[in-house]
Amino acid sequence: MNVLLALGAAVVGALATVLLLVGYRQMRTDALDTLDVEDLSLLRGRERRRAEGETPLQRLARRQVPRLRSMLGPQRLAQLQRRIDEAGRPDGLTVDGYLERTAMWCLIVAPVLLLLLVQGNILMAVLALTVPVALPLSRVAAAQRKRRERIDRDLPDFLDVLAVTVMAGVNFRAALSRVSERFQGPLADEITLTLQQIVNGASVRQAFTDLRRRSTSEPVGQFVSALLQSQELGAPLAESLQQIAEDMRRDSGQRQRQAAARTAPRVTLVTSLVLVPGALIFIVVGLYVGTDVDFGALLGGVG
Repeated sequence: MNVLLALGAAVVGALATVLLLVGYRQMRTDALDTLDVEDLSLLRGRERRRAEGETPLQRLARRQVPRLRSMLGPQRLAQLQRRIDEAGRPDGLTVDGYLERTAMWCLIVAPVLLLLLVQGNILMAVLALTVPVALPLSRVAAAQRKRRERIDRDLPDFLDVLAVTVMAGVNFRAALSRVSERFQGPLADEITLTLQQIVNGASVRQAFTDLRRRSTSEPVGQFVSALLQSQELGAPLAESLQQIAEDMRRDSGQRQRQAAARTAPRVTLVTSLVLVPGALIFIVVGLYVGTDVDFGALLGGVG
C-alpha cells in the first residue's frame, strides 16, 4: 500500500512538473515573429494579444471567465473595473482579461496544489491558493500606485501652466486642450479623455466628476472641486489654480519628509542586522587571535 501511494505521488509530481513547464513555455511563446515591423507598430495591448493567437491553456482559461464573473458578482466586478481604470488599463487590460489571467494562474497552480495535498502539506497548499489572486492583483496595484504618483508629481506644474494660459485670455476648455498636448503621461491622458467626453455631449460637471472617480489622487479631487466651484460660483479660476498648485507642492514636501522619517528606522534595522553581527564576529575573532587562548583545552578541562 505504501509503495502504491509513493508511486502515485511520484506520478502526480511528474505530471505537475510537465504541465508547469509546458504552460510556462506556452506563456513565453511569441507568435509575432512572423509579422512585419509595420504590422507590429499598429498592435497594442488587447489587439496584440489577439494577433498572437491563443494557446490551449489560454483558451481553457478564457472559458472560465463567465464562471468567475458570476462568482464575483456585479459589486466586486465594479470595484475591479475601478481598480483597472485607476491603473490606467495597462496594455489594454479589461476585467475579462484580468479574470483570464487569474484563471490561467489557477490552471498552472492546480497540479502543484494537488501534489501538495497528496503529500499532506496543507500550509503550502493554502499558500499556493493565494498565487492566482495575488499575482494579477499585485500587478494592477503596482501600476495603480505608479500612475497615482506620476499624476501627483505632474499636477502642480500642469496647474501653473494652465493658470498662466487662462490669465492670458484663452478659453478654459481650449487652455486645457493646449496644455494637455504639451504634457505627456497619465495626467494628460485623463484630461484628454475628459475633453473628449465633453465634446461627445457630456456636461462639464459630469466629465470632471468622472475624472475624479477614475483617480484616487487627492490633488486631482481638489482640482476638480475648485474647478466646479469656480464655474458654479464665479470664483476667479486662475487664482484658485495657483493656490491649489502651491498647496500641492507643500503637501508633497510634507509627504516626502514623512517618507524620509519612516525610512530612517528601516535603515537602522538593516544596519543592525547586517553590520552588527559582522562587527561582533570581527571583534571575537580578533580577541581570539590576539590573546592566543587555547579554547579547546579550556573546554576539555571543563568537561
